[in-house]
Amino acid sequence: MLTAVFRAFVASTDINILQGALILLGITSLLLVGLRQYLLESKKPRHLRETLSAIRSNLADETDDKHNTPEGDVTSDPIRVKALCIHPIKSCSPIELQRAILTKTGFAYDRCFSFVVGKTAEDWRFISQRTKPGMALIEQQLWLPNPKSDPEHELVKMGGCLIVSFPHPGVPNLVTTARAMLEERSWSAKPRISFTIPLKPTPDQINRWGLRIKTFRLHDQPYSGLDYGDLPEVAAVLPKLKRYLHIRDKEHLTLMACTPDTLSLTSTNLAPLAYIGTPAQKSYTDQQPLHLINLPSVHAASKLLPRENQPLSAQRFRPNIFLTGAPAYSEETWKRFRILPRDGKLASRNLPSISVVCRTSRCTMPNVEPSTGHISYEDAPLGRKRGKPQPSTMLVERRMVEEREANPSALGYMGVHCVVEDISFGKGGDGGGEVFVEVGDEIEVFETGEHYWGSTAGDY
Repeated sequence: MLTAVFRAFVASTDINILQGALILLGITSLLLVGLRQYLLESKKPRHLRETLSAIRSNLADETDDKHNTPEGDVTSDPIRVKALCIHPIKSCSPIELQRAILTKTGFAYDRCFSFVVGKTAEDWRFISQRTKPGMALIEQQLWLPNPKSDPEHELVKMGGCLIVSFPHPGVPNLVTTARAMLEERSWSAKPRISFTIPLKPTPDQINRWGLRIKTFRLHDQPYSGLDYGDLPEVAAVLPKLKRYLHIRDKEHLTLMACTPDTLSLTSTNLAPLAYIGTPAQKSYTDQQPLHLINLPSVHAASKLLPRENQPLSAQRFRPNIFLTGAPAYSEETWKRFRILPRDGKLASRNLPSISVVCRTSRCTMPNVEPSTGHISYEDAPLGRKRGKPQPSTMLVERRMVEEREANPSALGYMGVHCVVEDISFGKGGDGGGEVFVEVGDEIEVFETGEHYWGSTAGDY
């Protein structure tokens, strides 16, 4: 009798403990969900909205065979915009957009900042993934005012902000690590350091912070910009960013911002003014305001790579516009094209008209894998520690489609450079307002011809 009573007591006790554990687990889960939401919301700038693409990247299927239109193929399929990207800080990770605002200097907010280093305050030069491949993992978020924004809020006055983050360069503490795990819902999440920079400080704010225009060199050309290194939030993270990028102690690091007064004129491969209206200007792009790449061309180039380096991602070439539907390399024959609305309503908006000015000469940056920040190599041959870097080795061997003497520094060619024609902003549609490009828009090529590097004046 006593044994039966004892067993019943134990059984009921086990049930109560199990129920209590489940309730406690549920409460803990709710608290963690609430804490995660709080942490994420606390990072969002007030009175601004984030510029987002679709939840799933438009380039998620970029290596699918449906984008493999062979060279010379005749197709009736339309040529469409597959994806759009901007890179606010030059050489850092892209921001993918569904709609991009088009200006005379290219897409709005594209390459309007650049990290620079210098041994002295008068010897600044830009840095990129060519020498600092880890820049591929510096992420960016663009936050802009919305119709409900408070016009008196400081970030709203500055036209919005860019939230920048990079991997923690040291050994983070447990709280920082736990926070990263919670925010990303992953046990393997790695802590990141973030900071905020204004897009367009007002004159009063520039004076208050003591920001000054300084010069630096981008390749062999002089550029200038507003030195953001004196902004308190930027200054606080620069030492850690130096550690992450392995910049030597004796070198200084700062961030330059392009302003309307520090734009540069393009100096080679000029489009005729009869087409583009006024000379092309650019912020911190290497060559021209816009860069376009055709996915079928990347598919064709991918087949030329060693098997271990396939498939080749078009994202390695960091274009603004990704196209699909055109036969491989056919974009290299385009001279001018229009961008038509995906809904076919031609009168609903201004129709961008674009001049293609040259093929894009490549450097070593496509060797960097965007998702890891590491340089890609082919398998090492017997007796060697490392193989040749790819895809630049292949591009030099198979894609030197112009005379080497015209552009000795070129490591092959992939994609084309473009300039926006002035007609885009005043004619071609009755919609008025801003000019933009959307994913799904159609390309109408209306002039073709031959390109060659180094053209000037009235030639391409």
